[in-house]
Amino acid sequence: MKRFLFLAVLLATACSGESTIASRAEHFVRSTYNDVDRILSVNVDTVTYGDNLDYRIERAQSNTEFAAHMFKTYKGEKDEEGLKEALAWEAALDSLKQASAEILDEPAAYNCIVTYNRPGNLVWVQLDKYGNLLNVTKDVDKILINPGEDVPGYLDAYRRHHNL
Repeated sequence: MKRFLFLAVLLATACSGESTIASRAEHFVRSTYNDVDRILSVNVDTVTYGDNLDYRIERAQSNTEFAAHMFKTYKGEKDEEGLKEALAWEAALDSLKQASAEILDEPAAYNCIVTYNRPGNLVWVQLDKYGNLLNVTKDVDKILINPGEDVPGYLDAYRRHHNL
């Protein structure tokens, strides 16, 4: 009996944060869908601050490309101003990435896929870095693209750049 208790305690303390997140995801699926008989699998993908910032940078680069195309095509003063703003925002994000290098690999959120009852019966569960529910859905189109927190300073930079 003592060996069993020792092993149980050892296993409990060895559980990683990922298994805690998987348990939370399972909990939210069970509390959202009343037809859950058995959980077949829970896959957990960590979304880091770097992932979220890289997404923002990719969007900014796309906006810069569009602004450059508009300026090249129309050569108007408004188009030139749009290109300057897009380049400035992209530079601000690059600076933020350099300033945040220490935390870019830290979790910002978790994307989980829970399969229950039968293969192909999937639920996407998105949790913040603490395991709190952000989103639960069976509809792929409703998955949050950029879940969780942004790097500290992002919102301030956004407000400054966009004059909010």
